[in-house]
Amino acid sequence: MNLRALLVLAASSAAVLLAPAGVATAKPLYGVQGVPTYAGASQTEVDTALDAAKKANAKVIRVEAIWSKLEPTAPGVRDAAELAAVDRVVAGAAARGMKTELMIDSTPCWVSTSPDRGSCSGADPNTNKVTRYPPSNAQRYVEISTFLVARYAPNLAAFEVWNEPDQANELYWAGPNKIRGYVALAKAVYPALKQVAPGVPVLAGSFVGGNGKWLQALYNAGLKGSYDGLAVHFYDLPLSALTVTRAVQKRNGDRKPLWLSEFGFTSCYSKGGAAFKIDHACNTRKGQAQNLTDTLRKVASVSWIKSAIVYMINDQSDAYQFGLLTAGGDLKPAFAAVRDVFAGKNVRVTKPKMSLRARGGRVTVKGTASQTETFRLRVWRSGRLVFRASLRTDRFGAYRLVLPASIGTSQLRVRLAGAWTGSVTRTR
Repeated sequence: MNLRALLVLAASSAAVLLAPAGVATAKPLYGVQGVPTYAGASQTEVDTALDAAKKANAKVIRVEAIWSKLEPTAPGVRDAAELAAVDRVVAGAAARGMKTELMIDSTPCWVSTSPDRGSCSGADPNTNKVTRYPPSNAQRYVEISTFLVARYAPNLAAFEVWNEPDQANELYWAGPNKIRGYVALAKAVYPALKQVAPGVPVLAGSFVGGNGKWLQALYNAGLKGSYDGLAVHFYDLPLSALTVTRAVQKRNGDRKPLWLSEFGFTSCYSKGGAAFKIDHACNTRKGQAQNLTDTLRKVASVSWIKSAIVYMINDQSDAYQFGLLTAGGDLKPAFAAVRDVFAGKNVRVTKPKMSLRARGGRVTVKGTASQTETFRLRVWRSGRLVFRASLRTDRFGAYRLVLPASIGTSQLRVRLAGAWTGSVTRTR
C-alpha cells in the first residue's frame, strides 16, 4: 500500500505526452483480491469470497501463498494443510471460471536474513519481524515458486515475484540492499519459471512508488529482461502513477506491459473524522465507487495495461475500508460499480468541470474532476500563457485555486487538463 509521500506526484511533461491514444484491442484482466489462502480459513469463508468475486464478474483473483506457512521448518518440507488451503482457492476459482494471479512472499525463518531470526527453534519462529526479510538463498525461493507454478499452471493468469519490496513500512521486504536483493531474486526465478510453465507470465517489480525512482533503480541494477510484465500497486492517484511509470519504461527501452495488480480507495470518510487514515485519503462510499469506475474504464483504453485488480472484496478495519463489501458482507456502491465495469457496461466516467469567478481583482478557479490523477492548469491572457500549475482534487473530487492578482480578471482563457480523464476550458 502506498504511503502519502509516494502519492504526491510532481508535474510532468510526460503526463501530457503519454495521454491515452485510441482504444485497446482487448480490455485488461479485471479482478479482485481478498480470498483467504491459509489453513485456518473455513470453507465457508473461502466460498463466500469466491462467490462474491464471481458475482462481481471478476475474471481473475490475486492470491498470496505464504511461504513461511507452506515450508515453516525446512526447505521442501511442506505443511499439508497449508498447501491444501491454497489448492482449494485455486481450484475454487477455476470452478467459477476465474484464473489466479499467484504471489509468494513471507520468508521462513530457516532462510530469512533477519537479524532477529535466532536459531529458529522456538515455538513460533516465523514472526513478522523475521518473515519480512528477504531470503538468504534465492534458490530456495526458486524451488517453492517452481513447485507451485507447475502445480497450478493451467489455472494461472500470472505469477508475481514477491510483494512491495519498496514499501517504506518494510512489512514485506526489510533490511539493506533492497534493490540489489530484489533484482537478484527476480533474475534467479524468471528463467526457472519459464522452463516449468512457459505460458505463465512472470511479473516483477511489484512496487508501490509512483514517481519512477524505484523502477529506474531496478533498471540500473539490471532487472530489465527478467520478466514478462511489471506489477504495480498504485493507490489514490493510480492513473498519474501509471503515466509516470510508462514514461520511465520508455526511457529505458522497455515495452513490456504493466499489470495493475493492486489498487483501490478506502471509504473511511466520516463527518468530522480524519481526512487520511494510514496515509490514504478517506473517501465517501460514493466517491470510492466513482474512483474505481474512473480507473477501470480508463486503463481499458490502452493496450499496455494487462490487468486491473481491485483491493479488495471485504473491508478489513475502520481505516482499511477498501472493500466492495463491508466486513459483514453488505454490498457497497463500489460493488455495483465494479460489477458493471467488469461486465462491459457503458458507465459514467468523471469529466472535469470548472467555473471562474472574479472578486477583489482576482479570479478564483474552482470545479470538480477525477481523484485518480493530477491535472495541469494553464491560463492565457490575450493569447499569451501567463500562469501554469499542477493540482489534484481533494477527497471529494473538488479543487479551488485563486489566481495571482497580476493576471487580472478579463481576456482570460483557463484550461484544466488530465492525461486520462479529459479537459475543460473556460474564458473570461
